[in-house]
Parts: sequence; C-alpha cells; structure tokens
Amino acid sequence: MNVSACNRIDGTVAELRKGKATTDVRLTSDLGDIQLVVTSSAIEALALAPGDRVSALFREVDVMLISGAGAISICNRFPGKILDIKKGTVTAELPVDVGGGRRIVAVVARAAVEEMKLAVGDSVVACVREGDLLLAKGDALSIRNRVAGTITNLRPGTVTTEITIATANGEVYALLARSVADGMKLAVGERINALMRERDFLVQRLPQRSD
Repeated sequence: MNVSACNRIDGTVAELRKGKATTDVRLTSDLGDIQLVVTSSAIEALALAPGDRVSALFREVDVMLISGAGAISICNRFPGKILDIKKGTVTAELPVDVGGGRRIVAVVARAAVEEMKLAVGDSVVACVREGDLLLAKGDALSIRNRVAGTITNLRPGTVTTEITIATANGEVYALLARSVADGMKLAVGERINALMRERDFLVQRLPQRSD
C-alpha cells in the first residue's frame, strides 16, 4: 500500500476499548506499546479484532519532539489551570483556563490523562502545533478544501461525536468534540460544509492504467 505517510510501525492489536464514537486501540510492536484513538465506525469497517496484524501510519507533521525536562518543539504554548475533566470511555475533554477570561479546550486520550494523573486545578501548558492553526478574516477561513453534503448520521459519545456526511463524492466522516457538535445543534438532514486542511490529506497511489 502506497500512502503519503512515511512513518510506519507494524504491530499486533493487543486490546480494543470501544466507546460510542471512538475506540482506544493498543498495539504491541518492536518499539513497545502504541496507543491509537480511532472512530468506532472505522474499527467496524475494518472488522478489527485482537490478534490482527496492522500498521500504524503517521505523518511527519504529526510528530512532537521532547527534549530534557519537558521541552517540546512547539512555539504555541498557553500555560493555565485545568477547569474540569470530562472522561469518556476512550477520550477526555479538558477545558484549560489560560487567563484573561479565555479558555482552551483539549480532547486527549483518556489513558494519557490517567497516566499523567491530571486533576482539576492542576497547572498545565496547552501546546498547539503551528500547522494545526487556521486563520480567520471576517467570515473567511484559510482553508480551501470544502465539500458540501447532508448529515446522515450522528453518533455521539461522552466526549466526541462522529458525523456521517453524504456528499456527491461519497460519504465523509468527521469527529468533533461533543460539546462543539451540541453547541452547533447539528441534526440529521442538515446541509453543511466539510472543511479539510491541505495537510490533513493522505495520498494513496492507484494502479496505473495501461492504454
């Protein structure tokens, strides 16, 4: 399989911890255990089960570097305190008070929250990679890939909601924080635009036709 993600780790599915919208997958590999969070519908489509051999693919831009005592290769850092922790089966939502009446909401793997022993009131630093930011000017967004479609299914979990969108080019799936989906009052049958950043695409080579 030729896919534009040069980082690949082969492993075996050791555990599946399924939530309504997302599933926590633990792989065993030569580099140790790897944790992934995948939409539950994708797990069902793959018919994934413990013991299956799989590959974890990730893009270069998705790698964060840590050096020494917690240094990390990200310029955007927002120190603050955890206001609340809402745990789902697989993920957790943490709003962080970063001062000035502002807050940043993070959705991370529940396993990471428990491993770090995070609690309400803890001081943390919210890090946002440069490539993960969008620019907004008035009603315009710095994103060019937009696909119009109709919501055909909403699959809410405790923390996240998976949305199925029917488009002219087939179904598209989106995963949002449930608080965002609820705040937007999204409903089945509603027309929306799916916005996709250029850096979020993977490219797969198809068999070449011989004319």
